[in-house]
Amino acid sequence: MNLAELTDDQLAAKPFDELVVELQRIVNALEAGSTGLEESIALYRDGLRLHAACERRLREAELTIAELGRRGLAGAEPDAANPAAQPAATVETSAAPGAAEGSGSESPG
Repeated sequence: MNLAELTDDQLAAKPFDELVVELQRIVNALEAGSTGLEESIALYRDGLRLHAACERRLREAELTIAELGRRGLAGAEPDAANPAAQPAATVETSAAPGAAEGSGSESPG
């Protein structure tokens, strides 16, 4: 990949995995110490651009995941999203027609 020919936007549009592979290649070349000063500086510059593109993609991914999480929680059933947020059980206050008040265990008359 010739990074000098790519704009930052074109670089950011590349697949994340390709960016990481290229960044690893540059790191390995710099760590090997087999490049001259000018080439090392050019590699370092390219590495900084790749790193910035990777960081940008990761931030975008984090925002997307956070947004999906918020949307998922907003549309989820209350018990699935947060058991503590379930509405309290309602107690029926009206008795069935003809039912006696009290425990209902009283025998007729």
